[in-house]
Amino acid sequence: MSKSARKKREGVRKRSDSKYYWVSYTNSSGERVERSSGTTSKREATNLLNKWKTDEWNKEARGIEPNRTFEQLALMYLAGTKNTKRSHSTDIKRFRPLVSFFEEGMLMNSLNGTKVREYEDHRLGQGIANTTINKELSILSSAIKWCNDELDWNLPNPTSGKRLPEEEEEARVLTLDEFQKLLASAKQAWSSHTRRYLPEFCILGFYTAMRPGEMLGLEWSRVSFDKRTIELRVQDTKGKSRRLVPLVDESHDSLLRLRAVADEYFPDTPYVFTHTKPRYFGTRIQSVRRVWKTAIGRAGIAWATPHSLRHTSITEAVHVPNSNVVDISRVAGHKNLKTTQRYIHTADERAHQAMANLPKLATF
Repeated sequence: MSKSARKKREGVRKRSDSKYYWVSYTNSSGERVERSSGTTSKREATNLLNKWKTDEWNKEARGIEPNRTFEQLALMYLAGTKNTKRSHSTDIKRFRPLVSFFEEGMLMNSLNGTKVREYEDHRLGQGIANTTINKELSILSSAIKWCNDELDWNLPNPTSGKRLPEEEEEARVLTLDEFQKLLASAKQAWSSHTRRYLPEFCILGFYTAMRPGEMLGLEWSRVSFDKRTIELRVQDTKGKSRRLVPLVDESHDSLLRLRAVADEYFPDTPYVFTHTKPRYFGTRIQSVRRVWKTAIGRAGIAWATPHSLRHTSITEAVHVPNSNVVDISRVAGHKNLKTTQRYIHTADERAHQAMANLPKLATF
């Protein structure tokens, strides 16, 4: 394409697939760039085009990389990945402590390892776990890489190699006695609204090994009472893979009770776990954190999280006679057996029994 023809294609225009104005220009490498302005104002889009063309000229003629602030980095990354990343809301959450630490207008061009270490020390001083800090730095690293790749920025990425050591913590597993106490406690909840769903949440967690988020996001359209299965689609799972969860009698009956509640209060609700409390009537239950904490306290359990139901389910499943770890891994939605093995916890008495079952040989 001739230089004059290329120039004709540069400028500001509207596209049929976007509400924003798009701009086209040639970067310092001689490549044509087309990108969204992120605005519905043609004047603002034109101003952005002029700024971006100036930045490219400075890079080409003067070798100057334009200043990029932390705010620009965060906004460009979040806006650019909003429609492509399922974890967009999580990305926003992980950016918040970064925003509160890095001063307004901080130039990302000069971000260095010392500043990253200062952030780590700051968060550690707040009592934040290494794993959480690593996830926050990971989103910062992803943002830098995305802007460098998609927007032709040239920012340093000093987060590389700065990960804090993570200890692999043993997942909390409930004993069968603790689970029964928890279930009894859930049935004794002070609120009748809580009693309608919390016991069923516990039962489903134990008998399906589903994650709490998978249960709370479950829709009736994905429950088959006839086939006795729950369908988890790609967008419903952490592992981003479809799976069918089998329903045994206990989980099947639990869902029937939840269906009866739905039929009584809001038969058209798409969600399995829906509030009956007047203040939130008809809305999906987003979290069980508070009622869970009350229930385990009433049950006399020192500590456990809703995810402990999944840990307990998998642990019990692998100790069933003639159980198949491969099948359990598939039901749990693990992509490899190593992940399943991290969930395997052998109680002391089972360990002793395993040794007792070894062949009896003459040793003396």
